[in-house]
Amino acid sequence: MTLMSIIACRIFEDEIVHLIKNDSQITRILVVDSLDAAGILRKLSENAIDHTVCSPNKIEDLIHSEQDTNYCLLVNILGFSLDASPQLLKESVYKEISIISEYADTILIFYGLCGNVLGNLNRDFAHLSCPVHILREEDGEIIDDCIGASLGGRKPYLRALKEAGGEGVYFLTPMGAAFWKEMAVIARLTNDPENTAMTKIVFDHAGYKNVGKINTGLVYEESFDAKVEEFAQAFDFRIVDMQGTVKIAEQSYQRAKDSITKKRADFNET
Repeated sequence: MTLMSIIACRIFEDEIVHLIKNDSQITRILVVDSLDAAGILRKLSENAIDHTVCSPNKIEDLIHSEQDTNYCLLVNILGFSLDASPQLLKESVYKEISIISEYADTILIFYGLCGNVLGNLNRDFAHLSCPVHILREEDGEIIDDCIGASLGGRKPYLRALKEAGGEGVYFLTPMGAAFWKEMAVIARLTNDPENTAMTKIVFDHAGYKNVGKINTGLVYEESFDAKVEEFAQAFDFRIVDMQGTVKIAEQSYQRAKDSITKKRADFNET
């Protein structure tokens, strides 16, 4: 049995569902049971994608029960709240890697640098026989964050900021828009998700006047348009439509899959 493990921030739910829908080689999908997995579980069900919810202490038994020819995907979704503490985020991601590396053939981390706490991921886990991957641009550089991933990398990210003409832009992906109030708290814009007046004071002081609506082409969050409108009205922002992409997610996923083949080829040569 071949096992790829995905450890991901919840913000990437839609990209992961997209990858699963478009990979016909997957024979079984396991999702680690947690409150933060509720969203992706709903989307898998809505798209008629067969999956198994497993408690963390049952993962090993489920993996060992798989046939040798199966390609299994294990998805572990981590909560938004980790973004508020870079050190806690690093500790949580590193802990999950250490646990699942005992069983996985490859691991893909759906995070970026995130305050540079994950910048040394490959060096720190170089001792593992299981390759560990993180979201990267075409040139091999680790992406900055989820916005960089959705826009296609650092260059389009900087271009979007430049095109705003010096005015602040708050970017929203479909998932970011669905949970914009919660994200405002995590970003420490306010202590109360319903206190938009306080958030507006922060935005005004920082010079934000636009909301960048990033259309990734994924439609798993049906309220995207309405949520962006709600956000724009709450803070009197101008909506700027931006073309998003899923290519970084797709390319990173393919690299992780390819590493399994390389790993086995290297093993056969020894």
